[in-house]
Amino acid sequence: MRILFGGILALVLLIGGYVFWWHHVADRLMELADNWREQRISEGYEISHKPLVASGFPYRVRVTAENLSIANPSHEQSPEVRIPTFWAVVQPWRINHVIFGVEGKGRADWLEKDQQRSLDFKALSALGSATFTIRGRMRAVAIDIKELETIPSWRSPVTAERLQLHGRPRPANSSDEKAASEQMDGQQIALRADNVVIEGMSDFPLGKRITDFSLSSILYGTVRKLPAADTLAEWRDEGGFVDIEALNIDWGHGAITGKGAITLDDRMRPLGELETRISGYERILAALTETRQIDENAARTIGFGLGLLSKEGDDGKRYIALPLSAQDGGVYLGPVYLMRLGSVIGSK
Repeated sequence: MRILFGGILALVLLIGGYVFWWHHVADRLMELADNWREQRISEGYEISHKPLVASGFPYRVRVTAENLSIANPSHEQSPEVRIPTFWAVVQPWRINHVIFGVEGKGRADWLEKDQQRSLDFKALSALGSATFTIRGRMRAVAIDIKELETIPSWRSPVTAERLQLHGRPRPANSSDEKAASEQMDGQQIALRADNVVIEGMSDFPLGKRITDFSLSSILYGTVRKLPAADTLAEWRDEGGFVDIEALNIDWGHGAITGKGAITLDDRMRPLGELETRISGYERILAALTETRQIDENAARTIGFGLGLLSKEGDDGKRYIALPLSAQDGGVYLGPVYLMRLGSVIGSK
């Protein structure tokens, strides 16, 4: 009888201890959310939402924020993002790993060159996970968005079958000589997009569908707080740059692979160069001719020149190897000007 009583008492204490621990974790999550909100407000942000709700007992702790709005009226672009529901979940026995998600149709508004712009967005699912150090600093993050639909106010809709983002500290065995010599902190960032459809580009030689976009890179240097003109200038002036380890784009008739490095110039425009390989250039040239963007005589001349520059890859396909550079506010393929580039933070 004494053994049975002792077992029951131990079970009661165990259950009571777990209930106490669950509520402690829930209170801690609510506290962290409030601390994050107050810190952002001290930086000039305006954040509002309905009262936070904790749920999920006994297997998890879920904190939900409804009608979430985050705005920065002090920024030159006055950005604001509104999300119907944002939630975060942790397991009581693993509180340094957070799973989060967004539900409903969101909207972003901002100013660009004194014009009001907006972007409505929704997804079949938008999930993420993050791990934190014992001091509460984010160590790694992964975001997975499926069936994304966006409706910009200034152009036709853009959709994507899937978007994935991964970020983690730079591996200790990185071989980048510049970063190693300067002993710079680095964050490894990988981005992948599948079947991106850009409506309104039916006449574009490459078509409106990007079948595959993948980027593997390392962000060297530390961007203090959230990206803004002053923090990005500070990052650049301290030697910050993005090492693009691998870039791959399969777009319509063409494909581009490359690697290189990018930073910012004194006007906050991208500055750098990628070593690229471009395949499918013959079909791109044919499409340009068919859409009468270049005449047949020019196409023959260009085709002859590209033929002289082309090489044969290991797969038997021919490609041209040319640098893709960003300089003086423009994008160039070799010596050929392609398009204008503006500031990465916009301007009024």
